[in-house]
Amino acid sequence: MPFKLAVAGLTHGHVWGLLDQWASQSDVELTAVADATPLLERARSRFQRAYSDWRTMLDAEQPDIVLACADNRASAAIAIESLKRGAHVMVEKPMAADLADAEQMLSAARTANRMLMINWPTRWNPAIQSLLARAKRGEFGAIVEFRFRAGHAGPREIGCDPYFVAWLYDERLNGAGALADFACYGAVMSAYLLGAPETVLSTRGNLTKDYPVADDNAVVIARYPKALAVLEATWSQIGSDGAPNPIVYGTEATAGVIDGKLRIHRRGAEAVYETPEPLPEGARDAAEYFLQCIRANTPPEGVLSPEIALIAQQIVEQAK
Repeated sequence: MPFKLAVAGLTHGHVWGLLDQWASQSDVELTAVADATPLLERARSRFQRAYSDWRTMLDAEQPDIVLACADNRASAAIAIESLKRGAHVMVEKPMAADLADAEQMLSAARTANRMLMINWPTRWNPAIQSLLARAKRGEFGAIVEFRFRAGHAGPREIGCDPYFVAWLYDERLNGAGALADFACYGAVMSAYLLGAPETVLSTRGNLTKDYPVADDNAVVIARYPKALAVLEATWSQIGSDGAPNPIVYGTEATAGVIDGKLRIHRRGAEAVYETPEPLPEGARDAAEYFLQCIRANTPPEGVLSPEIALIAQQIVEQAK
């Protein structure tokens, strides 16, 4: 029997790419979708049934897997209710709008004994995945500093749909502004590499927008016993700066990702560029990987783990 997939929420703009991934899985049935906005009409034809309320959908369909792609606060509620009803749940990043919701999500997953995965699109970048895995194994020596910067010119400026923009600009639904949208990526990588920091320092503000947002720029510094993580988030960056990103500064090498390759500069040697291996079958995208976890009854690992995502949520909360 195929897995019954239900999608709860369409206002997270990443949902459309995820739908394509799930549709390509031969043993998954796109059973139902729920959303309270006109975006429902865009998705309706891909599913057997459509609902305006996700709770009604869960009651009627009893899905095996739920994909939560609403605003950060609603997605947490969707995850908790779906887990309680026995579904496995994938939540599009970040974990939640605040730490309290994230903690309830993890507790619900453990109580229900169901899979919970937080999907980070950067996980499916072969170069970033290779950098993090190799750094975690100690190939660059002890990590002294980790740096990551993420962002763009702003959700409205790059053309995100108005339903996505509406909650991204609402601190209660998003958790912050650019801080919640982008610093979380660096926070989860830092959590994977270094664990929970001792202290977190940050600054944020609206530096460029002539309309109200919680913040369009933020810098976070996480202090570890023997390392630092510097995490930058922006909704005001024009183009790219061409610099390696992320970067691991180790005691034996400095390594970063640039143009899809790893730039590695080891002690006493010239810098070299290495092309990462393609992601292996079964772990090439979020849908494929989550299905593999469910079939094998093995929890998501690395940055996809809800335990690691919870540390990232703690970092963002402390920063805020």
